[in-house]
Amino acid sequence: MTVSRAQAHALEAFVAATVLLASVTFALQVTAVTPLTASTSSQHIENQQAAVADGILTAAAENGTLKRTVLFTHPENGSFYDSGAEGYYVDGGPPTSFGAMLDQSFLERGIAFNVYVHYLRDREVRRTTRLVYMGDPSDHAVSRTRLVSLDDNDTLYKPGTGPGGADRAVRSRDTLRSVDDAADETYFVQDGSSGPLYALVNVEVVVWRM
Repeated sequence: MTVSRAQAHALEAFVAATVLLASVTFALQVTAVTPLTASTSSQHIENQQAAVADGILTAAAENGTLKRTVLFTHPENGSFYDSGAEGYYVDGGPPTSFGAMLDQSFLERGIAFNVYVHYLRDREVRRTTRLVYMGDPSDHAVSRTRLVSLDDNDTLYKPGTGPGGADRAVRSRDTLRSVDDAADETYFVQDGSSGPLYALVNVEVVVWRM
């Protein structure tokens, strides 16, 4: 009986030690692995968002809707159409095909985005105009850019509708040259060249999960 009791105590001690070791090992694994897993997952999401943003910019540049959006301004004051008192869009993309691409790819999936247009003022001072501003980006935001070339003969665009009633930008009668020559009309980017090239602008898309 004494031997059996001693064996039982030894077995209990062994089991307790095993449970304790397992608990400590699990705790160390949680401490060491969880941040790495979260970091890896976060990086994967950021890479996906960056790839989508790059794809949208590439497609929009190739089909012309990116340039049309940059030219989607009032000739009277140089502001973007239907952008409200702020002068930029705050609830999603602009009412153009490029804006629809942004909304479908990001906004409908709970991802916020800002869009900026960078350009030179007086040929040397870098300026930035907000096209879309949905708030301050998080620390995990990613951004992608695309260069757009504007020519003197490029026309401005105004609100219109496409097949099925979808918002789209339609061509107006005003060109960058005619607006630049008119005393009572303006465009938010200055003519930076004496030749047919009007200006180069860099469109930046910043995305982050809300």
